[in-house]
Formats: sequence, C-alpha cells, structure tokens
Amino acid sequence: MKKPLLLHYYITNACNAKCEFCDIWKQSEKTNAKLEDVEQNLIAGRKLGAKFVDFTGGEPLLNQNLPEFLKIAKNLGFITSITTNALLFEKYAEKLAGKGDSRPSVDLLHFSIDGTREINDKIHGVKTFDAVMKSIEIAKKHKLYPDLLFTYTDENIDCVPEIQKIAVKNKLILILDPVFSTDGTPPRSDETNEKAKKFAKLPAVYLNSAHLILRKNGGNKTENPICKAVDGAIVILPDNSLALPCYHHSKEKLKIENNLELLRKSENVAEFQKLQGKFDFCENCHINCYMDPSFQYLRGIIPNSLFFASNFSKFKYAFWKYFVFRQKLPFAKF
Repeated sequence: MKKPLLLHYYITNACNAKCEFCDIWKQSEKTNAKLEDVEQNLIAGRKLGAKFVDFTGGEPLLNQNLPEFLKIAKNLGFITSITTNALLFEKYAEKLAGKGDSRPSVDLLHFSIDGTREINDKIHGVKTFDAVMKSIEIAKKHKLYPDLLFTYTDENIDCVPEIQKIAVKNKLILILDPVFSTDGTPPRSDETNEKAKKFAKLPAVYLNSAHLILRKNGGNKTENPICKAVDGAIVILPDNSLALPCYHHSKEKLKIENNLELLRKSENVAEFQKLQGKFDFCENCHINCYMDPSFQYLRGIIPNSLFFASNFSKFKYAFWKYFVFRQKLPFAKF
C-alpha cells in the first residue's frame, strides 16, 4: 500500500452552525475525540508516512483539546490544518498561535465565509459573517494569516468579487471550493462553474481547476477509477474508528484500539485499497477532500491533465501566499 499524504481527523461531530450543504450537525449522538487516542494515532500516522493532518468536524473548536492536538502534531512534524466558522476563534486564538512557542501550532488556518453577510448567514444557519471579520483582525494580531474558504453554490457565486476584495485588503488568500454532492449528481450549474473559473483569475484567488475538469468529465468512473481515497488519506472518526473507504461512504468502520499502524497494514484495509474508486457509490463521485490527494497519485499516468491542473493551481496559491503576501512557509519533517 502507498504511503498516505493526509490524515483526515474528525475530532468532533458537534457543530454550532447549520450549513445548508453539510449534514454533520444533524447527527444526534455527539462525540469528541479523546486526547490519548489522538496522540497515539498521530504517532502512528507519522510512522505510516502521512505529512499533513487536517483536524475537522463538525466545528473543530468545539473539541476543547484541539490546541493540544495541534501542538502534538507539530512536534511530530506534521503540517497542520483546521477550518472553522470563527464563532469560537477569539477564545482560542492565543493557543492556536502557539503563545510561548517559537511557531504557531496551526499552519493552514481557514475561515469559512460563503458570501456577503446576508447570504453567508443564511447558508450557515447562524450569524458567522461578523465573527469572521472580527477574527481576521484577531488572527493578524497573533501573526496568523487565515485563508478565506468560500464553498460556492448557484446561490452565492456572485458574491465572490466582494469577498475577494476583503481577502486582498487583508493580504489573505480566497479559496473557491465547489460544493459537492455525495451521490455524484452535479449540485451546481455549468454557468456557476464558468463564473468560478473567471473569478479564479483575480488576484489572490485559488481554485483547483482539476476539480472542474473532473466534474466536466463526469467524476470518478468505476471502470477506470481516479479516486485514491484509501491510498491518499487515513480517515479517523471521533469515536476512534477508521472509516473505509472514506468518510462520506463509510462502508465499514474499524475500531482502532491503539493499533492504527497495524490496522492500516491489515488485509481488511488492503481489500478496500484494491476496491477504492470501484464501489457502486464511487461512480460519478467528485468529493473534493478525497479527490485532491488522489490527483497526486496520478503522476505516473501520462498524460494526466488532473495531476498537472491541480499542481499548476497550487503553484498560484503558493505564489500569492508565500511570495506576494510573504506569509511564513509551513514546516514539516519529511
């Protein structure tokens, strides 16, 4: 089995928002990942070769141990990432900035903002727009420079230019993320994607064009799968189980019980690795968080437009973030 790039760590399924395009907040039984489990799994994840860890949810800041998770991950050499709606950011800003340490504990901080105030707050089901605006200033005071993550839909796509102005004014990157569906059906119109491509030419706007190429081609095809969800990512749920083949289609959930490294190398996981992208529910799939690392495993297939499109887009992101805006490069022990 190939070494994974990413550890997708769902540290909670609780959320203080009710986003229209997400159903995690609808789950009735709320669970938070435990500190001892997270520490052991992070150690195992690094041994398995993972370079990035994304602490997600739900709203990750609802797990009060998140700052400690981040600190452990940084000490192990991970590049760390979180996405938050910013409602609790002020409370945790100092800890996320690694106060007293030589470096922040979070490398890639994302504030979710999906339109102008009225549209954003409607989509999120709670008032998060003003929290994001306030949190941008707080983050900058702590030398944290969040990306603004804009999940675009037919409803909010025309708001992009206004949010782009906010991003540039604050020397931040605006990430355009096409909303996805779990059943493979296109959740946006072609016109919306064309608008997104146009807006992606604006300064400091990042859109992984490979996602749009994949959607135009009808998503993953089970006869010749692109998806490398099992190869590329280790998906851990708040109850300390391994989701296979991915979070959104958890055909099996294996209890980790302090043995993630052995479990990852087991015959059971190897079988899912053979079938990744080939299950019935994989047909037409285009889920961003699994396709993104999957593109990196296509480098050996020549020519491969998805690999080149994805990496060209990432080059633009890096250019604006680290050269134009001069933000600090994340550090990891590779």
